[in-house]
Amino acid sequence: MALDTEEEQVEKIQKIWDTYKRSIIAAVVIFLGLYFAYNFYANQTIKNLEKASQLYQEILVTNITSVNIIREKVILLKNTSSDTPYASRAAIYLSKLYSQSNDNEAAIEELIWAHSNATEESIESLASYLLANLYFVSGQLDEALVAANKINSIGFQALAKDMIGDIYLELGDVKEARKSFIESLSLNKGQGDIRKILQNKIDSIGK
Repeated sequence: MALDTEEEQVEKIQKIWDTYKRSIIAAVVIFLGLYFAYNFYANQTIKNLEKASQLYQEILVTNITSVNIIREKVILLKNTSSDTPYASRAAIYLSKLYSQSNDNEAAIEELIWAHSNATEESIESLASYLLANLYFVSGQLDEALVAANKINSIGFQALAKDMIGDIYLELGDVKEARKSFIESLSLNKGQGDIRKILQNKIDSIGK
């Protein structure tokens, strides 16, 4: 089979262009549009993260006695950068300050927000664990159990099972409490003091 001459190849390319030029032009326009849109989005995301990080650092270095100032900064961070990791972290930090001043209701609100808006599983689980603790000490045992069961991060599973055991024990469900303590013990690897505490809990309950 004879190869096309250079002139014939050019003619074929011209025919293909004439046939598909509108589709080719449209594809190029769409590609360029997506490319520039992606770059714009990426740049905006980076700028937003930088601003959120800066505001979060400001929150951490603000004197802890200035709770009102910290609260205003956290509100600003929530309103402008709720989709960044820093917003939930800031809410958890503020909940700690509220808890230290015995304002458990406000602390609980911050932890609920942190859990609902967390972009990291570890932060989501931390918020749930702290929330379960606050509910527990406030005597809201059903709410504490719900919060503890929302802890999904592998790193928090041992703590979660221990907390669930404490809640069930307070509710009077010894069987479930013992089961949870045993599960927590099996998840705690190499932590001698904690394992002793868990074993003591199990032994004190009996079979």
